[in-house]
Amino acid sequence: MVPIDVEDVLVGRADIEDALRLSDEAGWNQTPDDWAVFVDHGEAYGVRAGSRLVATAAILPYGGGFGWVSMVLVTADWRRRGLASRLLNRCISALRARGCAALLDATPEGALIYGQLGFRGKCEMTRWRGRGLGEVSGQSVTEEFAVSDGLQKAIAAADRVDILARDMPAFGGDRGFLLENFLDRPGTAAIGDGRNFVVLREGRRATQIGPLVAGSGAEARDLLEAALAAVSGPVILDVLDAGTGLNAVLDKSGFEAFRGFERMVLDRPDLPGEPAALMVAAGPEFG
Repeated sequence: MVPIDVEDVLVGRADIEDALRLSDEAGWNQTPDDWAVFVDHGEAYGVRAGSRLVATAAILPYGGGFGWVSMVLVTADWRRRGLASRLLNRCISALRARGCAALLDATPEGALIYGQLGFRGKCEMTRWRGRGLGEVSGQSVTEEFAVSDGLQKAIAAADRVDILARDMPAFGGDRGFLLENFLDRPGTAAIGDGRNFVVLREGRRATQIGPLVAGSGAEARDLLEAALAAVSGPVILDVLDAGTGLNAVLDKSGFEAFRGFERMVLDRPDLPGEPAALMVAAGPEFG
């Protein structure tokens, strides 16, 4: 039972610092800019106990008949009171009111709960962590990875229009607003062209690599190797089933797989877009 001294709220820009405390407590990688995406382009729901934000969940409608559910967070001393289920049901209802199926990336524990609500798993996703290779002194991208000439030229200036046009059919919905937001941020880089691309952005705790869209495993490996060589410091990325051919690159680069997710759907039979081309996710919060 939820106590009567809590209030359901719509999280706004004024609440981002409070929301950030929840994602920081969970050890997640979201920045204030990430939280602002949910506020500005979707809806973020919360529960307040007095002046304290103790739980959140959010939706991002993407067109194409679906939206993402994420940021399901409850502070430690308010767990097991039904707040997560309360907010999750609010997310599902909000997407259904928009005519959208719900998708999400669930931890193994979360997948058990979501399965009881009708979500069905469609693919696996693995989070990897390590360090970028750009900090290795005197080592060039071509010396370490023998990146193709075409990709090497594309590193200098990936075309934003081409990237957005390629992402839409691969992802299955229009998340141009999200990629534009990423690309407008200081510290974001994009590598690729209208067939293959990868985005690197600064996170709260590590550089996040993704999404990575490619037409073949060999092209995906070229992109990932270039991305790893272009960044230093802590790095995380979320590799989907289609991208398991990248695991050898990550192993060779000293990365470790440390967390599993299951991509799940509700109110539709399958994943949207071209799952075979979407090899690294933008993150479990964004799809």
